[in-house]
Amino acid sequence: MDVVKSVRLPAEIVRTVRERARRERVDESTAIRQLIALGGEHYAVELYRRGEVSLGEAARLAHATKRDMMEVLLNHGVKGNVTVEMQLEAQETMRRLRGQRPVNPSASSRS
Repeated sequence: MDVVKSVRLPAEIVRTVRERARRERVDESTAIRQLIALGGEHYAVELYRRGEVSLGEAARLAHATKRDMMEVLLNHGVKGNVTVEMQLEAQETMRRLRGQRPVNPSASSRS
């Protein structure tokens, strides 16, 4: 559900909105929404970078999937906190849950 908010914008932000509207060939309302979304994405990246939110929380704040958020983080030079070992263990867990044989025998021996 959309919510209508009235805000007072400084002149320098209005100039940015107008520039975006012109360059992207959109109306000013759309440009404002786009810029707010970019700001929200940046905010989510910074919170994740500082370790204040999880990947899922950052994705929710940025209105993105976890996979898309990983791409956003990489584009901002932020490395994830998921190791290769953690990914392999997660894959092995999924295989076990599906009743499949483990690919990495050492991973299944830890269970």
